[in-house]
Amino acid sequence: MNNSRLTAVLLMLAVASATPALGQTNETVWFNQGMDYYGQDRFEEAVQAYEQAIAINPQNYEAWNNKGTALGMLGKYDEAILAFENAAAINTSYAEAWYNMGVIYDLQGDYFSALRVYAKATRINPNYQKAWLARNVDIATVGTKNYLEFVRQGGE
Repeated sequence: MNNSRLTAVLLMLAVASATPALGQTNETVWFNQGMDYYGQDRFEEAVQAYEQAIAINPQNYEAWNNKGTALGMLGKYDEAILAFENAAAINTSYAEAWYNMGVIYDLQGDYFSALRVYAKATRINPNYQKAWLARNVDIATVGTKNYLEFVRQGGE
C-alpha cells in the first residue's frame, strides 16, 4: 500500500472513530462530540451528546457540568442549575460546577444565590480566581451593607 493510500485510510479511520455512530456506547466519544458541538456554538447538539455520555455513565460529573454550560448558553437556566447540582453532588470537590452555577444565578439577577455558590467554590479551591472575582463583582453589585447583612443572616 502506498503512503498516500495509507494516509487516506488512516484519516477515514480517525474520522469514523471521532463521530458517534448510531448505537455508540463509548461515553468518551460522546463527551468529546459534545465539546466539539459546543465549540461550534451548536448548543442543542452539545446537550444531546452530553446526555448520551451521561446515559452511559451517570457518574460523569464533567458531562453534567458541560451539559449545564450548554443549557446556559441556550437560556435554559433552571435546567442548567440542575445539571450543575448533579455534577457537584457526584464530585463534591468540583469547584467548577459551583462557579458555573453562580454564573447562571448572576444571569438571572439572583446575586445572593450567586454569592452563596461562589463562596462554596472558593472554599473548595481557595486559589479559584474566577470565583473570587465573580464574588467580588457581586458584592459590589449588591452593596457592602447588603452583603454584610446577608453574611450576618448566615448567607455564606
